[in-house]
Amino acid sequence: MFSKTRILSAIVMIAAVLIIAIVNNFFINVILFGILLYLAFNEAKNLFSTKNASALVALCIFIIAVFLDKPFYIGLMGVIIILGYLVYKKSDNLKELMPYIYPTLPILMLYEVLSYGGMFVLFWLIMIVVACDSGAYFIGKLIGERAFSPTSPNKTLEGVVGGIVCAGVVGTIIGTFEFSVIKSIYISLIVAIFAVIGDLLESYFKRQAGIKDSGNIIPGHGGILDRIDAVIIAAFAMATLI
Repeated sequence: MFSKTRILSAIVMIAAVLIIAIVNNFFINVILFGILLYLAFNEAKNLFSTKNASALVALCIFIIAVFLDKPFYIGLMGVIIILGYLVYKKSDNLKELMPYIYPTLPILMLYEVLSYGGMFVLFWLIMIVVACDSGAYFIGKLIGERAFSPTSPNKTLEGVVGGIVCAGVVGTIIGTFEFSVIKSIYISLIVAIFAVIGDLLESYFKRQAGIKDSGNIIPGHGGILDRIDAVIIAAFAMATLI
């Protein structure tokens, strides 16, 4: 009923997140985010059928953003500059801008969560999303009957609601180590809702592109974007609320 490969991959990823959180080294974090951005950017190029968008340009924006310590705003400036260049060249395909918008800006926002909230908040965010995704998957498989959205027909309403409840419980437990119970509850629930939006957004892009997965780098889960889609959109909520 449940994919053993998917479960095993999830366990490995959670273990990796725990190790990274414990080590919490600035240079390791920057390298890991850079790798994450590079892989996700290249998947987005396929997702949006772009040819000229450059992952190296996105990485340069990321490095500048890290050392100026304003990740999202530097990223937004970079997107505007690239847009200006495309308009200047009278480009017939503004879709070349898309990989710089998604996933570059959300990943920069995710780094901003780490930069301003610290490793605990980043870990908290990831665990809320993991609880939401896992809860939705298992509850949907067990009792799911009603379709949630035509954008993602495999998701059920029961699964999504169950996932948000699971995220609320897990997120509240973790959040109370640093924040009040009330703040932990509403942040966990809002972040979980944004995680659902992020998952739907990726599903929408894949359906538009006519593909099942953004890649195949993670056994049982697909590509990098398939795995971080909810986290990078939920990062906007976390960065706003902490």
